[in-house]
Amino acid sequence: MNKRDCSDAVSLPPLGRCAQRCGNGISAFAAISLIALLLRPEAVSADDTFSAQINDAVHRYFTQRLSEKASAEAWNGLRFTHKVFALPADLPQRACPQPLQVETEQQPSSVLGRKRVRLTCVGQPDSSITVTAQATVFIRAVVATQILEREEPITGAMLAVREVSLGKQDQAYFNRINQVEGLSAKRRIRADQALTQEMLTSPWLVRRGERVVMQARHGAIQANTDGEALADGRKGDVIRVKNVTSGKVIEAQVTGTGVVSSTF
Repeated sequence: MNKRDCSDAVSLPPLGRCAQRCGNGISAFAAISLIALLLRPEAVSADDTFSAQINDAVHRYFTQRLSEKASAEAWNGLRFTHKVFALPADLPQRACPQPLQVETEQQPSSVLGRKRVRLTCVGQPDSSITVTAQATVFIRAVVATQILEREEPITGAMLAVREVSLGKQDQAYFNRINQVEGLSAKRRIRADQALTQEMLTSPWLVRRGERVVMQARHGAIQANTDGEALADGRKGDVIRVKNVTSGKVIEAQVTGTGVVSSTF
């Protein structure tokens, strides 16, 4: 009766005291229990080791792809973290003897967002698995330090360079303030927002109905006269302009604020 009560009430701390009172039967049970407990960490360790190899392989994949992207986009201050989603329940029971080989199921146009990555242990094709992973990417980019109103000329005092987290879509970011100075916002931009090329445009240098200086060049000869812009124009735009003296309408290129140029 006493031996049965001891075995029913098994837990590791009282097991030694129970063995002293209950004899060899309980000692054998305790030994079996201890062996089972000692073996369990080895199985978990093997599984964790393969998981670590998966994590390392995914890290290598993102390191390579993001380094290429940073070089192409002239990113500064690149860093990233990554996450592997929902590892398969049937991971191999032993670690691969070499780093896992990495390939994507299809070469993605962007490294941002979730990616499906296939991992293979060379020489063990049965160990191949496909995982979904995503990188959270940070770079240093130009941000607005205040609200930028639509078509408002942007000055350096409105800007700063800070670390920003990139989204899931590719965007063309600025990494120097002088790349943004003189541009204007296509729409209202909130403070602390990272600026992209899609948000900005060259400011209007000439507005329809305004007086402009018409510069006419022929070789080294230049003549200026007053004109009237018949359309809005940004730098480099070709617009129609009327000579206010002769009434003649010509096409001229916007070269500066209130200035257009033509060649004759």
